[in-house]
Amino acid sequence: MLIRHSAGSSAFLLFALFCLMIFLSIEVSAQESNLYFAESALKPLKKKDKSSAADRVFDNGKQKGSISKARSGKSTPKKSARPDIVLTKTLQLSLKDVIENTLKNNVAIAVQQFQSQIRKEEIITQEADFDPVLAFEARANNQRNLLSSAFAQPPLSITNSQNLDLSFNQKLKTGTEYELKFENTRDETNSAFAGLNPQFTTRFEANLTQPLLKNFGQDVNKTNIYIAKNNLDISDFDFKNKVIEVVTDAENVYWDLVFSREDLKVQQKSVQRAKDLERRVKAQVEVGTLAPLEILQAQSEVASREEAVIQARKLIQDNQDNLKNILNISFDSPEGMKEIQPLDSPKFLLEAPVLLKESILTALKKRPDYLSKKKELDNKNIQVKFNENQLYPTLDLVASFGLNGISGDAQSVGFQPGINPFGGSFGRSQERAFSGDFSTWEGGLVFSYPLGNRAAKSRLAVSKLETAQLLMDIKDLEKTIVVEVREAARQINTDKKRVQAARVARKLAEEKLSAEEKKFEVGLSTSFNVLEFQTDLAEEQSKELKAIIDFNKSKINLRKVLATTLEKYDIQMASDSSP
Repeated sequence: MLIRHSAGSSAFLLFALFCLMIFLSIEVSAQESNLYFAESALKPLKKKDKSSAADRVFDNGKQKGSISKARSGKSTPKKSARPDIVLTKTLQLSLKDVIENTLKNNVAIAVQQFQSQIRKEEIITQEADFDPVLAFEARANNQRNLLSSAFAQPPLSITNSQNLDLSFNQKLKTGTEYELKFENTRDETNSAFAGLNPQFTTRFEANLTQPLLKNFGQDVNKTNIYIAKNNLDISDFDFKNKVIEVVTDAENVYWDLVFSREDLKVQQKSVQRAKDLERRVKAQVEVGTLAPLEILQAQSEVASREEAVIQARKLIQDNQDNLKNILNISFDSPEGMKEIQPLDSPKFLLEAPVLLKESILTALKKRPDYLSKKKELDNKNIQVKFNENQLYPTLDLVASFGLNGISGDAQSVGFQPGINPFGGSFGRSQERAFSGDFSTWEGGLVFSYPLGNRAAKSRLAVSKLETAQLLMDIKDLEKTIVVEVREAARQINTDKKRVQAARVARKLAEEKLSAEEKKFEVGLSTSFNVLEFQTDLAEEQSKELKAIIDFNKSKINLRKVLATTLEKYDIQMASDSSP
């Protein structure tokens, strides 16, 4: 009778334990249904039925409209992009928001933009060499000199002079230099021999210099302008390259943050599984079906997985700081103190295969660093042509033509009969000058050549060597671009296969864990084996998530290598629209 009672009690306890396991299993399944990855079937991640506005923009490769401000946690997120948990005091950002605010606020972009403005001013500086120069000069002079000549009368010479001069000169882009001068002088003296006192002198003069060999022609004289304009193009290419780099960094950091947040969910779910198993183990230990040592094993695994959660949280904070730094958000500002909540989810979208030949041609056509090198080569060729011209001797055509006239108060001189015939007012001197009756002219050729001309020859040799050196750099860059395009295309194919393999591995890990849990329920497995399969599942889930993130980042890298990042988001550079 006692034996039968004991057997009946054990049967009842086993039946109760079996019901408890079923209940816990159902609870675990319900909790796992909210995980980012579906663990019940081998299916690809599905795109949401209604994509957000940001998703639609990026799927179409367009980014239109004004740059929007970052949305705070108080704003209502779009339904299609709503995260799993809406945290308080968060900064909700889509990828589109990140890119727009990066273009507005990033310090590196702002710094590089100054360089383009500096290059524009350098063009004006070089063009200013051909601006005309207008000069005006007014002087007054007084001299008191003792004279030793026997004919000096008186021996103390006192003279007063006033000059009023106007000149206009300019260098033309052909190398021609001209100057127009209009000079007016009033001289007054105490000399007894001055026929006009005061005397007014007017002179108009035109001078012309035209190089015939060295420094002849527009190309030679506009060398610095050509180089300055190419430098502006180089600066624009550098600016474009910086924008691509910053946008690429922003995209990568954004997806790193997405990964760290989703991976935290995986680690938290892994901790929950371990705790659920710990409760089941305790229940079985209490009824005597498992040894107490099994509890220690489960508790140790819970502690280990909680450590992984702590590391995952730390990684989230690091990625948030990196993203805030790119967005130029001060860490002590209200926005900087908020937690960033990404609104976009990683997608595994298969696209058309990368055509290697066309991709290489696209990169060579669009890469800013490559185009910048070609502009540098243009500058070197321009410098070579200029230095070749400097080998010529100097042969200049010079010409000068002048008009002059005088007037003043006519005075009688003691030993000469009559008075000076050129008396008159100041205006009379100008009339005589522009009458053309009193003129001078001069013309000729000026030749000079340094014997040996070693300096010019050395500068030409250096410029040719620098050109050859730059050609080698361009060839090396071409090879680098080809390698980068091939690697980027290969990485996309690799990551695509990784995603597919990771999904299979995750599905198998789900099935193995499910089978092992069933064995554990009937006493055919240990808690150690179940925990090991739980760890394997968490690892496979993280690997699948990492593979999807890496696939998206490999597409980002391909756009960077091909320099199509700006086209992807319809970002227009000011230099692209300028004529």
